[in-house]
Amino acid sequence: MKIAPTVFRGLAAALLLLTSGLTGCGYKTLPVAPSAMTPRPVTDLSYELTSNGAVLHWTWPNRTASGEKITELDSFQLYRAEVPIESYCDTCPIPFTTPITVAGGSLPDKGSRQGSWEDAPMQAGRKYFFKLRSKSGWLSESDDSNLISFIWEKPSAMPKQAAAPAAVADHTPPEPPSNVTAARTASSVKVFWDAGKDKDLVGHKVYRRIGDGKPELLGEIKQPYNLYEDKNPPAKGSKVFYSVSSFDQSSPPNESKPSAEASLR
Repeated sequence: MKIAPTVFRGLAAALLLLTSGLTGCGYKTLPVAPSAMTPRPVTDLSYELTSNGAVLHWTWPNRTASGEKITELDSFQLYRAEVPIESYCDTCPIPFTTPITVAGGSLPDKGSRQGSWEDAPMQAGRKYFFKLRSKSGWLSESDDSNLISFIWEKPSAMPKQAAAPAAVADHTPPEPPSNVTAARTASSVKVFWDAGKDKDLVGHKVYRRIGDGKPELLGEIKQPYNLYEDKNPPAKGSKVFYSVSSFDQSSPPNESKPSAEASLR
């Protein structure tokens, strides 16, 4: 049986329409996330070498590629590769392994948030490569961060630090003050003196002696003052003597001999 040309053309058109309907309705590739959802790439990925590896640092992106504010990141994808030094070549592709997922979280309303990740232990004599991508959702993954690389070598043992030489003890007392003077007021006695010029001078001690008794310590006065007030002096008519010594900053302090006494009746 022969098919008329018009019928044949009709069947061919129907078959073509059916075929295009079956093959033209699906995605040929995965959908691409819009820039309004995709985070900006990390630009400050850096590293800090440690005694058995390295710690990576970066700043969390807080804007999308189109400039919209991000309040939360789903995660980070950390790409890592290591190559023995003897096998490394500048033109060879970097053999990144399956990325490591680093947890994300909320971003602060103000300021930035820092991320970190420790890689340890590392093998000496190998070159390491790292890059990072941030994600704000299933399909919203940023472009690659800046690439960092370094050769890790086990740090050599730090040389033992030589002990500091023992400080020479100071046993030299400062010179005693001069021109000690005592003057009675209506209710007290004021004692004055001229301090010595020792560089390590810290202060002075004031002593009082009544009659033929022994000197009694009244108090201490720190530099730069050179006046002491005896607020409970003996009654008028008593033989009273005041002397002053100097002391320095040594521990324990060195104290000078007492000055010449200033008398008061």
